[in-house]
Amino acid sequence: MNFSPAIAPKARKSIYAEIRDWHIPRRSETSIRLLAQMINPVVRGWVEYYGAFYKSSLLFLVHHLDRLILKWVRRKYKKQGGNLKRAKRWIKRVKSRHPELFVHWSLLRAS
Repeated sequence: MNFSPAIAPKARKSIYAEIRDWHIPRRSETSIRLLAQMINPVVRGWVEYYGAFYKSSLLFLVHHLDRLILKWVRRKYKKQGGNLKRAKRWIKRVKSRHPELFVHWSLLRAS
């Protein structure tokens, strides 16, 4: 019998529900810094609690948040929004200039 300290399906579901309640893609009036300030404390808590022993179990969270931030960029900056590649490049530039902006970005580098 093996034991894996991964996130329970019920906990994962509640994380998705909480993120859904934030309405990230709809917050186009918010700057990226304010968006980071809004979500970072909660995400940091999840990372510390669920990622204490098994950080790779949080990859679903990283990918999900990145998808939502991409949707946010496409809605906020109409010029990038029309072109998916351009929006992805914009996020890549921000990520390289400010790798600590979002907690989940630094999680990927640390694991």
